[in-house]
Amino acid sequence: MSIYPDVMPAVLDQLREKARAEYRARIPIRKLDKLHRDALTRAINNVLSTELAIFTYAQIIDGLPTADVAWDRRLPGLYGDHPLDGHEELCPGAMEKAREICPLWDPDMLAFNPKLVNAFQRAAPGTKMFNTRLIELVAVALHQFGALLYQMDFRLHKGDVDAVVNWVMPRPWWSREEKWEPVPPRPSIFNHHAYVDDDIYPEGKADVVGYWVEDRIFGGVVVFDRRAETDKDGNFLPQDPPNIYLHPCRSTVTMRVTQLLDHQQQALVDFLLSDPASIDSSEATPTRPCPLPILVDDRNRKRYDPEDAITIHLIYRDVWERKPLDKDERNMMKRRPQCAIDYPEANLQLLRLNMAAGEPLPEGRYKRYLEGEGDLDENDVDEGPLKRALDQYMEINGIVKKVKLEHAPGEAEEKGGTSEGGHEGKGKEKEGEKNKGAEENEVGETGQVEEETREKSCENGDTQVQ
Repeated sequence: MSIYPDVMPAVLDQLREKARAEYRARIPIRKLDKLHRDALTRAINNVLSTELAIFTYAQIIDGLPTADVAWDRRLPGLYGDHPLDGHEELCPGAMEKAREICPLWDPDMLAFNPKLVNAFQRAAPGTKMFNTRLIELVAVALHQFGALLYQMDFRLHKGDVDAVVNWVMPRPWWSREEKWEPVPPRPSIFNHHAYVDDDIYPEGKADVVGYWVEDRIFGGVVVFDRRAETDKDGNFLPQDPPNIYLHPCRSTVTMRVTQLLDHQQQALVDFLLSDPASIDSSEATPTRPCPLPILVDDRNRKRYDPEDAITIHLIYRDVWERKPLDKDERNMMKRRPQCAIDYPEANLQLLRLNMAAGEPLPEGRYKRYLEGEGDLDENDVDEGPLKRALDQYMEINGIVKKVKLEHAPGEAEEKGGTSEGGHEGKGKEKEGEKNKGAEENEVGETGQVEEETREKSCENGDTQVQ
């Protein structure tokens, strides 16, 4: 779906209006019955009790992220000798303040989309609908909690926070460009590169921070397949929804919208619903392992380009969360190179080419499988296409080996041979006696020519002697 630049302002106005309307329509979770409300409260508390969540919110309280966190993004938005490089650890008091605030959150401070709340209320505990809507409610709650902390503006950092946040890279001394256009800073230094449309978000810059919180805690912004789980009016359908998607931005993880595997989503649900007493907040020796953050890898095969996720595949949480690209921007994105971290199928293509060329396979589970020393489990492939492809190329590899054996040098000499007169043999079994007779005639003629040549040589020799 391509949007022409001249109609983009009208599209953005509609998204902005829809975002404001949905924000005003939100309701608190007190509408839930005790069973569902307790499940949601437990899930939020389980996440807030982790060191990961406390450290994430402590950075907001500090006013600046640590340098390693800020640079841990595929597109960090930081350039040159950024002053944030010197912020290697949080300032005193930030972690302590976060530990104090996180347990004190009040359910009444949060509000949610009424359709989401009603869908969660109707879902029976233990069903996939219940688990999926629970994950969505927790994601929204953590998002809102991060936005609220940002609006409280603690700023415990000892120094000028605004000077760091608004820093612009100066013109390099070696630049010969007549017009130097510095890259402007993003709306907030706490940001996910794809969720910075503060002019559309109901909470403005605070929502930008909220999406950053989701990425740091969950491993990506939590989004859903709305085409499969909602009707045209946005009401949730009664059937089981697909697995959730994450939109990551970490430096070593894909930037594409990626679906979780069954065991990843189940581990998250088990953690959210676990007894708080079974969770060690230090995560050093937890009795209930914390799966957060969930870092997707090449085993998560179902993924979509960000520019197509909302407009084509309808994968989002809120339709206004990311501005659509216009036609020119989409064309530019489609021409970008495909790297292995975003397109794991590129590795499969290289594997195919190497096998066809007879190159040795790299060490790993694919090589062990091809050499018959192991097998691929369900987490190595998505619905089996990779395994089928490897099976196919194993068969091709076997055919190639067979052909090589049939045309080995030793066998070629035995089958081809040479004639007595020095001429190459032409016989093949399928040509039979026809070629054999022709070879005998050729040999006879050759012998006769050679005899006449010897007689002439003798006569010439006698003449020269006389």
